[in-house]
Amino acid sequence: MQLIQQDEKFQRRAFLKRIIRFFFLSISFIFLILGIKILKPKNPRKREYKFFQIPEDKILRNGVRKVDINIGGEKYLRIYVISKEDTLIALSPICTHLGCFVNFDRNDNEFVCPCHSGRYDTEGKVISGPPKEPLQRLPVKIENNKIYVGLAL
Repeated sequence: MQLIQQDEKFQRRAFLKRIIRFFFLSISFIFLILGIKILKPKNPRKREYKFFQIPEDKILRNGVRKVDINIGGEKYLRIYVISKEDTLIALSPICTHLGCFVNFDRNDNEFVCPCHSGRYDTEGKVISGPPKEPLQRLPVKIENNKIYVGLAL
């Protein structure tokens, strides 16, 4: 009788071990699948841009200018337009760290985020601070002597 009870204890113990092992393997499998989905590079979708004209009087010959673009009715979108020699760059004013609006500091000739003091140069590259990514460059095209900036709306 005692031998049968000990055998049943071992069977229960083996059964519980299998259940626990199955549970942890299931959890590990779920985390593996989630990790693969998170780390898997996303398919880069080609962005569709709608181009808006920038009035010529808003562009400096050499320097940085904040430009408000009318995107319909009373909606305006602010961008920065930088002109250097023969180059024209348009940058999003949104900090890549937390989404705050950056300001241009004319004394230091750089963009500064007021939220966490992230700093960018006039090409949008990170100089210092918490941001890891540069400011987003917007496509610029010139047609019939008019300047257009592309916005992903």
